[in-house]
Amino acid sequence: MKRLLSTLFNERAAMAYIALFAVAIAVATFIENDFGTSAALKWVYKAHWFELLLVLFSGALVRNMFHYKLLQRKRYAVLLFHFAMLIILLGAGVTRYFGYEGVMGIREGAASNELVSAEPYVVFTVQDAQGSTYRVEEPALFSSLGSNRFEKEYEVAGQRVGMRLLEFVANPVREVVADGAGEPLLKVVIAGQTGRKEHVLHWEETRTLEGGRFHWGATPRAGCVNVIGVEEPRVVAEVGMTAMTMATQALDSLPAGEEAPIRYRSLYSAGALRFVFPEPVTTGREAVRSGRIKVERSSEVALRMEVWAGEERTEVWVSGMAGALGRAVPVRLGGMELGLAYGARRIPLPFSIALRDFQMDRYPGTNSPASYASEVTIQDPERGVQRDFRIFMNHILDYRGYRFFQSSYDRDERGTYLSVNHDFWGTWISYLGYALLTLGMVWTLFSKESRFRDVARRLSVWGGLAFATMSQPVMGQTTIAPHHAEHFARLVVQDPQGRMKPVHTLTREVVRKLSGSEEFNGQTADQIALGIFADPTAWYAVPLIQIGRHDEVKRLIGVDGRLAAYRDFFNPDGSYKLQAAVQAASERDDADKGMFEKTLMKVDERVNIFGMLRSGWLFRLVPVVGDANSTWAAAPSHRSSDATAARFFEAYATALREGIEANDFTSADGLVRELDAFQREAGAAVLPSDSQRAMEVRLNEWRVFRRLAFGYTGLGVAFLVLLFTGVARSQGSSPRVRWVLVALTVVAFAFHTAGLGMRWYVSERAPWSNGYESMIYIAWTTVLAGLLFVRRSAGAMAATAIQSGVILLIAWLSYLNPEITPLVPVLNSYWLTIHVSLEAGSYGFLMLGAIIGLVNLVLMAVTNAARHGRAKALVREMTWLSELVLTGGLFMLSVGTYLGGVWANESWGRYWGWDAKETWALVSILVYAFILHMRLIPKLAGALAFNVANLVGLASVIMTYYGVNYYLSGLHSYAAGDPVPVPAWVYAAVAVAVAVSALAARKARRFKF
Repeated sequence: MKRLLSTLFNERAAMAYIALFAVAIAVATFIENDFGTSAALKWVYKAHWFELLLVLFSGALVRNMFHYKLLQRKRYAVLLFHFAMLIILLGAGVTRYFGYEGVMGIREGAASNELVSAEPYVVFTVQDAQGSTYRVEEPALFSSLGSNRFEKEYEVAGQRVGMRLLEFVANPVREVVADGAGEPLLKVVIAGQTGRKEHVLHWEETRTLEGGRFHWGATPRAGCVNVIGVEEPRVVAEVGMTAMTMATQALDSLPAGEEAPIRYRSLYSAGALRFVFPEPVTTGREAVRSGRIKVERSSEVALRMEVWAGEERTEVWVSGMAGALGRAVPVRLGGMELGLAYGARRIPLPFSIALRDFQMDRYPGTNSPASYASEVTIQDPERGVQRDFRIFMNHILDYRGYRFFQSSYDRDERGTYLSVNHDFWGTWISYLGYALLTLGMVWTLFSKESRFRDVARRLSVWGGLAFATMSQPVMGQTTIAPHHAEHFARLVVQDPQGRMKPVHTLTREVVRKLSGSEEFNGQTADQIALGIFADPTAWYAVPLIQIGRHDEVKRLIGVDGRLAAYRDFFNPDGSYKLQAAVQAASERDDADKGMFEKTLMKVDERVNIFGMLRSGWLFRLVPVVGDANSTWAAAPSHRSSDATAARFFEAYATALREGIEANDFTSADGLVRELDAFQREAGAAVLPSDSQRAMEVRLNEWRVFRRLAFGYTGLGVAFLVLLFTGVARSQGSSPRVRWVLVALTVVAFAFHTAGLGMRWYVSERAPWSNGYESMIYIAWTTVLAGLLFVRRSAGAMAATAIQSGVILLIAWLSYLNPEITPLVPVLNSYWLTIHVSLEAGSYGFLMLGAIIGLVNLVLMAVTNAARHGRAKALVREMTWLSELVLTGGLFMLSVGTYLGGVWANESWGRYWGWDAKETWALVSILVYAFILHMRLIPKLAGALAFNVANLVGLASVIMTYYGVNYYLSGLHSYAAGDPVPVPAWVYAAVAVAVAVSALAARKARRFKF
């Protein structure tokens, strides 16, 4: 027994559990992407084998606490760190078995004391001959992956009643199969909020379909759209309807209560209900097939169930979805009335919530929600409580163990949906574990007995750590005088997303989008934008619009270069050359769009941007006086018109043209001064301060992150030269040169920090909330990690600088959008600053560790007999450095991940939902925990294994940061799981890594690294 326990809970077993845990949840994200959340829950997250794995891992943690004598006082830091994991697992277990979630919908002026469960149930009701009713609600987790088993039997009034699942169908599509021995069937297609839905009516059947009630039979029924008869069916309703013939678009009225022959393939409208009878009555049978195998949160599923009472049995189809109440299917068997439904169940609350008012705020000048809130009243007669409360994003109502979160709202903005979470003990046990884990991590960094301090002592860098913490214009185009363009650029404009910013920023974004550069033929972006507005015909022949390299797009336009002029996109008759191709591309699903369609859509967008500049529509410069939403108006167009804006733009366009002809912009300067004064008076509520405006202009002009991309890369190359020079020389590299390069890196880092601070001040939020900002922030944390941990190593600093330069270069090359945009409501939270700063910052540390690992492998691969001693010492030192960096990165990633859970819990009531992004963050944590514990396994110890694992571990970070966004579906996904081609450079990088690792392994065996 003792040997069995030792085998199950020793170091090797613990490492195996970590690896299995990581692989299991990684695979689960792909199962969820292809088959839906229910499949991942059934086969992984809620499977008994997965729970057993976590129990075994917990046992291994406990055993190793004793084995490594962590109960000694000097080891308390490491003990606390590992004990916290047990607390977190305990909290997860309490949440798993005792917590639940749901949604409460309330209309203004009404109250509710029940919620609709998030989990699905099979609801079975039985009414016996004496009128007594029995109801059972069985939790049911079905998936389209694998088989589904469900069977329940009960004894009611002396009879055995029960149900059994025969078939599960995801996203059911009901079809009519012709069969002479079948029954009459009538197909009806209804346009609902979720799209077109097909249904089948049986003779003498009454059904509610997509909110409308239908009856097909011999006589009409009240409150229904009635279809009367089989051979020549007629349609009649209690309300007036219209019927539009699809082929001719002819529209006819059908008076209320008057029968009329069915018009097949015509669109009927009865109030908000819209439906079509696509074909005549068919004699046959109804078949159900799966329209799509993936079960999403809003997917309908169908269950073919066998139901019995006593000796009588029958089969029924039941439809429903998770999160919505199911519609019961009635069955009469054995003298009993049975009902079967699938969907959510009602959960009563011991108090009520009344909605007094729902409120919506929007970003200035747009319909984009900035925030929405519910003014509610808690009504609890049992405790004598009548209390008002305001629920909005990141501001929750916590009462009697229930937490209410602002989730959504009705389209008419007269009702609210509140997410409800009941998990008091699970939440607070988990929070306690998070707090202890954080304390243990921080304590580990300072404890004299920790591995971190031991490695730091070997490198003699601890003291350093403490210190570190303290042209000419082309023919035909017009030219706006530079002084006037600069004056105009200081005005404030309202962009399409509602952000208030200097024109200086808008023109650079627009011209960069058009041509790929912020300057063109010696003119600034401000001059170009004003020139196109003032005299567009002079710019029609200027090749300004980038069209990419796709040959078919070039053929359609009729040009061969990288740039095309605006007139190149139009035929002599004025028709748009890309019209048909763009229309066809727009109609294709996103998943079906290839490079041609994507390139075409981008080019079309640029052509439209040129048109917006020409019309002045992008220049929303004039505050609309008295507008409740702080809208600013642009030049008059078919979209909108404001009298003040119309007068200004008419006068300003005239003044610009006169200024171009006479080279005198005095009149235009005066109009800009007048507009500036009007903005300050009429738009003061949303106007940025003068210092913010000036700072944003300065940030644009300095081009901080673009210059740093080349600066860091140059420093990295210099460090590499120093490194390999030192390996070649017996006395090593020059310390003086190294410190000069470190000093230059510190200067660049200060410039980087200033750029982030400027962006923070300008946007009034932490600068790491979108893709571009996270890239420049990761580059910053990479340099920070290098200066803190590895500044004494030329190789590690080379990795630091090159990685940061490459990251900034990728951001600069417009793979990501550098615009400063407003945040969606859920992101407008201080939790964003904390969570993303730690999460994205950790990527810099972990990527730096991987680059150091690659440098180590290269050193191993190129060493020879003459220099292997020096190379071996250098690899050992840099391996220790890498371990320190990985430890710091792992701690940041861990804290950032669970603080993201805290943010989610404070925003929508669930601190862990197995979303793909958070799951892969946990995979990365497990991967790096495995790497840092490899030294405990003799066969995995050593510099070669550590550095190879370090390089391979980077794949989990790349998957977390990039892969989830484009290959998996979830809250953080950009592509919703649609397939995206893997770039060719990925295969090349993997091939290089494998080759270097193989060569390093060969040399490692020879020289015993």
